[in-house]
Amino acid sequence: MRLSLPLFLLLATFLGQLSLTAQTSNDDAKLLGELTQLEKASWDAAVTDNKEFFRSYMAPEFKGYFADGTSAGREDFLRSLDDFHLTKYNMSNVSLIKINDDAAMLLYTLAYEGAHRDHKVNLSGISSSSLYVRRGGKWLEYFYQETAAAIPNHGSADDAKALVAKTIALINKEGTAAFAKINAGQEGTRDRDLYAFVHSTGDQAKVLSYGGPKLDKDPVGRPVTDIIGFAGKPIGKLTQELATEQGAWLDYKWLDPATGKVEQKFTWVVRSGNYIVGCGVYGSGH
Repeated sequence: MRLSLPLFLLLATFLGQLSLTAQTSNDDAKLLGELTQLEKASWDAAVTDNKEFFRSYMAPEFKGYFADGTSAGREDFLRSLDDFHLTKYNMSNVSLIKINDDAAMLLYTLAYEGAHRDHKVNLSGISSSSLYVRRGGKWLEYFYQETAAAIPNHGSADDAKALVAKTIALINKEGTAAFAKINAGQEGTRDRDLYAFVHSTGDQAKVLSYGGPKLDKDPVGRPVTDIIGFAGKPIGKLTQELATEQGAWLDYKWLDPATGKVEQKFTWVVRSGNYIVGCGVYGSGH
């Protein structure tokens, strides 16, 4: 059978398009694999605190926005590795958006665990994206962003006050035997992200009980002067100074262990006999 010239040209064009589509698909799959391996290498470098990897991996203009609400350029990010130590991570649902031959974005779902100073970080369900640009034949990370999962239900300021009152009543009833129950979050001394703590008073004040999430260093028994917030705010010292029998609020920034984000925290502290009892709440006010 002989084809007419117009039909032959149409068929040739169609076959050419199929070939081009297949080639494009193969190229995108190859690029996806290449950038995925590069992204994994960056997380492996974070686990091993390999700063030199990031110096050549990130573009000089790099900018990152992270799940804890912070942002950083390349040098800021390198300095942050002194405080943050990653222990494990998992990437899933990886996909690619190719912008042009020299720019592409990698999208994936992320989970990771680690510690920021003495505070554990355990995040999952993060939507992550990395924008790569190719310069001199090498792919560089130009932009990175994390979008955290929905924030869990926080306790309110009134809830924090009520929890402190319950804790004081428990101590009045059981004395120092109550400390073990507070550590375990029993008898109403823990509610969602709210938990009680108890400090002694005076020049040698120490943490007597702590019902919060587990930390790398157990705070119980440590001097309250060891409790330092972001920007060096002396939280433990201020707790001693501000707490009254009527109660007072202390505000500072703290890492929310439920979200891994640095948030404003307000802690209600009450002086009760030889103890200071407190409970903090995350949010914009009280």
